[in-house]
Amino acid sequence: MGSLSNTLPSWIPGRTRGRRGPSRFGTRGPGSLYRKLKSLELLATRDRRAVLSFLTARYPLELPLHERLGLVRRFVETTDAVRCYHTQVEILAVVDAIFRLAGRPELTVVEAGAAKGASSAKLSLVAARAGGRLHVFDSFRGIPPNDEQHTRLDGSAVHFRAGAFAGRLPSVKRVVERFGAPQVCELHKGWFEETMPGFAGPVDVALLDVDLLASTRTCLVHLFPKVRPGGVVFTQDGHLRAIVELLADERFWRDEVRVEPPVIEGLGERKMLAIRPAGA
Repeated sequence: MGSLSNTLPSWIPGRTRGRRGPSRFGTRGPGSLYRKLKSLELLATRDRRAVLSFLTARYPLELPLHERLGLVRRFVETTDAVRCYHTQVEILAVVDAIFRLAGRPELTVVEAGAAKGASSAKLSLVAARAGGRLHVFDSFRGIPPNDEQHTRLDGSAVHFRAGAFAGRLPSVKRVVERFGAPQVCELHKGWFEETMPGFAGPVDVALLDVDLLASTRTCLVHLFPKVRPGGVVFTQDGHLRAIVELLADERFWRDEVRVEPPVIEGLGERKMLAIRPAGA
């Protein structure tokens, strides 16, 4: 059976809309009845294929059905309680990549861009079960000041303001302690250009959700050369034209990252891309 990255959907333009009011079930935010009911609806619809694939996938460790169901349940509980910027389909693709490398010596998972800590909590559970560690890089102050102007694949404009998506370090720690496995999680506070140069690696699976072109460039320059054979880097910013252009640029890979241009699944089509070293 193929990896769960095959279940990642093509990017579909969303509707631009203002702030929504309360639903008929009350508020829509974390912890609300609306959020819990919506999670159940998505499990039965959008997320169904990815969940079924995860439940039946073969991994190099004993992972019985009841344990897999337990992980899915904990993921949903985290989603219901904490503001998330990923879907269950997306996080399960990363989970699948980690479990396929379970038992590898010094198994290392990296996350760049923690936001409120929901994905960090989920990935820490999986890293612990696979015998690895999770390194989380974030400013814990939100997106840095920038003058980048972006367009999505459909041509619509988007700007990532400074401070957006901020999750303060104490708050993220509490989320990981409540929903994750803090014993395998190391949090690196600071701008990427300050913290990543000192990271020795290796990298087996990485998840980038950094929005900015400059941040994407920094992460790839410092992380991708450390990816071991069989490893993969995911980015959730494949719906941004500037990111697509950067990833498609062979000179960027050869001159800045100093690797051969990698294999990129979904480039120009998906929001979440899987980037694998050439020849892997």
